[in-house]
Amino acid sequence: MWHSFVQWFASVIQFMYGITDSLGVANYGLAIIFMTIVIKIVLFPITHKQLKSMRAMQEIQPRMKYIQDKYKDDPQTMQLKVMELYKEHGVNPLGGCLPLLIQMPIFIAFYQSLFNFKFAVEEHARFLWIPNIGSSDPWYILAVLAAATTFIQQRVSMVDTKDPTQKSMLYVMPLFMAWIAATMPAGLPLYWVTFNILGILQQLYINWSSNKAKLATATATATATGTGTGVQLEMEKETLEESSGGHNTLTEEKVAGREKGGKKVNGSPNSRKKREKTWMRLLKRPWMNWNVQLRMFLLKYWKNPVKEY
Repeated sequence: MWHSFVQWFASVIQFMYGITDSLGVANYGLAIIFMTIVIKIVLFPITHKQLKSMRAMQEIQPRMKYIQDKYKDDPQTMQLKVMELYKEHGVNPLGGCLPLLIQMPIFIAFYQSLFNFKFAVEEHARFLWIPNIGSSDPWYILAVLAAATTFIQQRVSMVDTKDPTQKSMLYVMPLFMAWIAATMPAGLPLYWVTFNILGILQQLYINWSSNKAKLATATATATATGTGTGVQLEMEKETLEESSGGHNTLTEEKVAGREKGGKKVNGSPNSRKKREKTWMRLLKRPWMNWNVQLRMFLLKYWKNPVKEY
């Protein structure tokens, strides 16, 4: 059955070559590019869902870590909260597995079909600088392109660039793909590079639509009262308590300001300097006695001014 699938794959390559021949640009490299575009279009709904699920999983990682730390002594509650988080954001933790399972047989079949491939016209197996797409790239240009496009695709799909796991994969996977591209028939890395370029464009579109949706949600939330629900409110509350050291910082600042004299605004150093200058200016007026000057000062700056009598 697998052998039949590989043979069918080789016949599809020949069919795409026939299309390029009918267009007057007969070339097996172009046939592979056209075939890659067709595969990407067929897999678009699945890969689109995969990329969205992967990005959503990365976005909720801080909240998931918060839940795991908070309920580490209660695994049952932790699982319940995590599932609620998945449901709230519409995330399927296994959503990224199915597209990879579908792409792997295509990748392997592509690799096997290029070995001992019978080109209708041997000269048409030449593509750009590559003498024959059935053999490896002698200049390793496709290996560099495979590594670069893999790096860019992973980079644009990352949400948290400081995550050590994602950061390590960001550099390991491109090197691995460069090694594969350097040792395999050139048609395979050509397929991979084309597929990556289309994937980068798709990921950029997902990022743009995701940021647009976030902006719309943030705008709607800003106009509503009582914003924030669930885990997000708990996180914000605990963060506020930790930053204030368990005390109400705003109340303490107000009290400190009153102890220094008057309201919080009047308790600042600038306000004290202003009062001192005003006091010295009043004392320099010879036609006013000391009691009148003091009363005027208290009426103007003190919280509970002395009443006239």
